[in-house]
Amino acid sequence: MEILKGIAVSPGFAIGEAFILGSEESVIPRRFISVDEIDSEFERFHAAVEKAKSDIRDLQEKVKADEIGYEAVPIFDAHIMILADKSLHEEVLNRISKNRFSAEYAVSRSLRKYEKAFSKMGDSYLAQRISDLHDIERRLLRALLGERKEDLKQLNRQVILVAHDLTPSQTASMDREHVIGFATDVGGKTGHTAIIARARELPAVVGLETVSSDVSSGDTLIIDGNRGIIVVNPDEKTLDTYRRLASDFHNFEVSLFSEKDIPSDTTDGRKIRVSANIEFPNEIESVTNMGGDGVGLYRTEFLYVGSETVPDEETHFQAYKQAVAALPDMKVTIRTLDLGADKFFHLERDMGMDDKSLLNEKNPVLGCRAIRYFARHPQLMKAQVRAICRASALGKVNLMLPMICCREEVEKVREVVQREQEALDEEGIDFDPDMPVGIMVEVPSVAITIENYMDLCDFFSIGTNDLTQYTIAVDRTNEHVANLYRPANPAILKLIQNVIKAGEDYGKPVSVCGEMASDPTFTLLLLGMGLKHFSVSPPLIPEVKKLIRSISYPEAQEIAREAAGYKTAREITSFLHNVLRKYQPDWSFN
Repeated sequence: MEILKGIAVSPGFAIGEAFILGSEESVIPRRFISVDEIDSEFERFHAAVEKAKSDIRDLQEKVKADEIGYEAVPIFDAHIMILADKSLHEEVLNRISKNRFSAEYAVSRSLRKYEKAFSKMGDSYLAQRISDLHDIERRLLRALLGERKEDLKQLNRQVILVAHDLTPSQTASMDREHVIGFATDVGGKTGHTAIIARARELPAVVGLETVSSDVSSGDTLIIDGNRGIIVVNPDEKTLDTYRRLASDFHNFEVSLFSEKDIPSDTTDGRKIRVSANIEFPNEIESVTNMGGDGVGLYRTEFLYVGSETVPDEETHFQAYKQAVAALPDMKVTIRTLDLGADKFFHLERDMGMDDKSLLNEKNPVLGCRAIRYFARHPQLMKAQVRAICRASALGKVNLMLPMICCREEVEKVREVVQREQEALDEEGIDFDPDMPVGIMVEVPSVAITIENYMDLCDFFSIGTNDLTQYTIAVDRTNEHVANLYRPANPAILKLIQNVIKAGEDYGKPVSVCGEMASDPTFTLLLLGMGLKHFSVSPPLIPEVKKLIRSISYPEAQEIAREAAGYKTAREITSFLHNVLRKYQPDWSFN
């Protein structure tokens, strides 16, 4: 028996036979064409794009029928937008016409160029999007070469897939009756493959480094998607233990969903809100389906992904209107654009922007992103602010600003909001003059001096992912230092406590929308710190609500006080795990 440790990305347990999925990488020869063949290669490429789009739409229909559409459909919407991307088409067609490359070689070279660029940028979001580019490349190459992917539909028994990597398409198209879990060498928690695995309720462990070579087809495997381990050829005692855990976990999941609409009040009646983080309009339905109390974070970057033009005010408005109309009695917090040269750099090249200097930023994570990008492009800010103001007339809308690092940034945006509201008023267009405006607390300078923002902001939302990264100077995508990325670091907890306390003192709402809010390990700690509003990924809402209902506020306060007495992240995490065992089953965290 051997135990391998990786990254838990989708909870649950699976016991079955290993099935090694071979690499689908195709070796594309460097083939040149004649001048007379250029037009026909153009046609082949365009036909391949249309075939890939058609295949993706078919896959979307499949996942909708499988009742996982609210998580997977938006991911494949993004794939279709990338396939339609003007810059990608120009890149491929130029390689065909100027370099005389065959269509398949031009596709391979073009997409690999983007993949390399993403991998060098040091940004966790882009690092996790590389698998999407792999997915698109494979689709185009299959359409061009007539190759078939390894067909898992022929399976006639239950198996656990083991592979170097899996694309989002492969994960979404798995036959859930026969594929009961998977393990891969690479991957992370925020990748689209992981998101789809959670949506399909497929237990999964990734980042195992060499599992595809360490395991052989036919080996008996146990996938522990809660702790992030796999057991290879377990003994009978271990098998019996995991069979019981799998049964208990299934019953727990059923009970969670049946209780999703019960309010998340503590046992002594303290009212707590649990909202949803959403990224695409398609996810709005999941807010109510999972028992959410509204939208605590509506990311708006999707409006720019794959678009050939800058989205105008009306495009923004229609997207926000859809969410507000679907949730008429709930708060919807819309975050303004949070991207820059480190993400979707085609904005500068394809959308008529003239800011080429941003394309080569040496440290884009600390560079011109989010609100800083807005400052360089006020026309983008104006369109989005006007659209959000218009949407505020339709329901309970909050406007939230990301990546704030100083008071002056908030003051400038406040001026823009006031100016655009005055303009809307003159034009006879409705808006809520009292629409709350708040900020993300992601930068230590803001968390430390949070009192300086109380007169400017109506609410605050703590983004623990960036706050952790910026506070302890750790890039969690860097394998050499990722082990130091620990949200339980005492410095992080002090900053969070400082923001929550200031919000309480000044009567300003504070929420947490980062990964800590979704992790049961930290739920009781944050609750004990005084947090009244959690914002989490939709599938995790029922579990967070159930955990909050299991404890009184004084009990949670005592947990927070004791945690504050430890000096290291390891000690705090161990303490919180021991506490959690009293309120949830031992397997509910990793």
